[in-house]
Order: sequence, then structure tokens, then C-alpha cells
Amino acid sequence: MKTRTLLAVLTLIAGIGLAAVSYLFLAAPLGRPTAESLSNPRFPFAAALFVVGIVAVFASAVVYEVLPDGREQRAPARQAPSR
Repeated sequence: MKTRTLLAVLTLIAGIGLAAVSYLFLAAPLGRPTAESLSNPRFPFAAALFVVGIVAVFASAVVYEVLPDGREQRAPARQAPSR
């Protein structure tokens, strides 16, 4: 597996994992809130972590596109004209 593919997949997995954990475990409990304490998130910045996870998912595409492919051939260096 190429380095850029590996880094993109790792960024994608990290983003999905962070978003899933913050949504399922750190946010407010699922169901009808019967008290005010049940409508508040378990972790104060759970929504911000969810957004960071989604941004990381989209950043994985940027990581894949920005890193070089590795198969690109470099053009030969130009030699200075002789005098």
C-alpha cells in the first residue's frame, strides 16, 4: 500500500471513529429526556468533537490529493548553456 493511501485511510478511520464515539458515547443519552440533566451532553464539548471528526473525514481526501503519488518521473535537470 502506498504511503499516501495509508495516511488517507488512517485519517478517514480516525475521523469516523472520533465522530462515532462523540455521537454515541459522549453526547446526550438517546431517548426522551425526562429531566434537564438527561438533555445535556455527558461531555461538554461532544458536539465540537463530532465536528472535528467530520472535518477529519473530509481532510482524508485532501491528504490523498496533496501527497505525491511516488510514480511521477522527475524531468531531467537542464544544463546551463556552455559559453
